Amino acid sequence: MHPRAERLAPGVWRLGLRTPTLPPAMATNTLVVIGDGVAVIEPATPHVDERAVLDEVLAELGRGGHRLVAIAITHHHRDHVGYAAELAAHHGVPIYAHAATAARVDFPVAHVLDDGARLELGDGVVLRSAYTPGHAPGHLVFTEERSGIAHVGDLVAGEGTVIVDPDDGGDMARYFDSLAQLRDLEITLAVPAHGPVLPDVPAIATQYLAHRRAREAKVLAALAGVPRLLDEVVAVAYNDTPQALWALARLSARAHLAKLVDEGSVRVSDGAWSRT
Repeated sequence: MHPRAERLAPGVWRLGLRTPTLPPAMATNTLVVIGDGVAVIEPATPHVDERAVLDEVLAELGRGGHRLVAIAITHHHRDHVGYAAELAAHHGVPIYAHAATAARVDFPVAHVLDDGARLELGDGVVLRSAYTPGHAPGHLVFTEERSGIAHVGDLVAGEGTVIVDPDDGGDMARYFDSLAQLRDLEITLAVPAHGPVLPDVPAIATQYLAHRRAREAKVLAALAGVPRLLDEVVAVAYNDTPQALWALARLSARAHLAKLVDEGSVRVSDGAWSRT
């Protein structure tokens, strides 16, 4: 196997390939799962030299009788799909994704998956999908059932942070629900899209939920006493975040505010938010 490939379990390999993603992350994790056939989860890189690494891995597996039969993507963002269409066309294999992802990409998705779908690769190797929206409307987690290793996409991150962008279908309430769901999935090791693999998945999910709840409490506290514009909310609720990141914080703040409006604890009028 290529020296950059990391073996996580028998038949499960991780490749961190460079992608145009948000710093501090510089790469997206591609997962190669091997049964009789091979599935590639998150062929993300648009860079020719990085694509060549994945191509070399697949060529070696093909020489051993394990050909690529499926491509799976967790969601539609550009740092997750950069090689999906070309790889599928080159090998003549189908792409698997959620319907909401299929509606947002500019290439054909052959097989639409929902929660609990199973993709059989032969030799007892099965990928199971879990529907985990919030970061993106069609976000899926893919778990290799035998090892319990899962590619969790952007549900959590090994480095950097997870942005919930309401202009791109992000939904904070659904993201909370998906984090709670992550605690209950039978996952032994989580491969996030960005950064190192994460053990103790229930603890990671609990940590993320606690962080988001704490941030939401700061957003709500920022509205005490007086209506505030979005930039004022961000200045108060994200005062522990470098100002260089406030443009991204604005997105998540809006997602928190939309959730609070839906729950009835906040209202918005003339572009200003206030407590009800």
